[in-house]
Amino acid sequence: MNYKAVIFDVGDTLMENHPSQKQIYAERMKALGFDVDLATADEIVQAIEKAAHEQIAKEQNGEPRMPDREFEAMLDRAALTCVLEGQDGTDYLEKLSDVPLPEQELRIIPGALETLMALKDKGFRLAIVSNHRAWLPDYLVEIELAEFFEAIIVSDVVGFEKPDVRIMQIALAKLDLKASDCLYVGDHPFDVLCVKKAGMDCAWLAAQQAVLPESVPYKENFRINTLPELLFL
Repeated sequence: MNYKAVIFDVGDTLMENHPSQKQIYAERMKALGFDVDLATADEIVQAIEKAAHEQIAKEQNGEPRMPDREFEAMLDRAALTCVLEGQDGTDYLEKLSDVPLPEQELRIIPGALETLMALKDKGFRLAIVSNHRAWLPDYLVEIELAEFFEAIIVSDVVGFEKPDVRIMQIALAKLDLKASDCLYVGDHPFDVLCVKKAGMDCAWLAAQQAVLPESVPYKENFRINTLPELLFL
C-alpha cells in the first residue's frame, strides 16, 4: 500500500456491539409476536439505519436535535414497517416502547488488534474517524486501544458526522497529511461516500455480493471481507 496513514471507522470495523442491532431488533419484534428470520432482521437494520441517517442529515442542515425518546420511537416505526406489511402500527409502536433496549458492549473484532500491530510495524500512521458518542476516546484508552492512534476524531466531539466531508478534513489537518496520503477503512456505504468526496482512497469492509446504493455515486478502491486482508493490498 502506497499510503502514509490508514484511518479507521470503529463500529463494525474495529469493534462490534454485543448484542448487535440485528439481534436486538429481532428480539424486540419477537416480543410483539413476530417471527423474524435473518433476511427480515437485515431489512430491519437497513431501515433503521436509513431513518437515522435521514434525521442526522436534517439536523446537520439546521433542524433542532431530536430528543432521544423521539429518536428511538422513529427507529421503532422504521423497524415495524418491515414486519407489518402496510398495517397501521400505532398499537404495536406503543407496545414496543415498553420493550426495553438492552445495554450493548463494544468488543474488539477478532483480527483487528493483530492487524493494527502489523500496520504499525510496517510504519503506517493510524487514526480513527467515527460517528460515535463523546465517550468513545476515553473507552479506547480504558481498553488500551487508543495507543495505536495518532488522532481519534469522533462526531459527537467535533460536531460533524459522516458523510459530512468536514469530519475527514479535521482528521487530515490533525495528521498534517494530504487526502491522497491516506486510506480509509469502513463498513458502511456512507464511509465510501464521505471518503471519496474528501479525495481519499477507501477500503470497503463488505461482503463480495454487497452493492453500494444509488445515493453513493462512487466506487470503493478496495473490497475486503476481513481486516487482516489490509496487509495484502
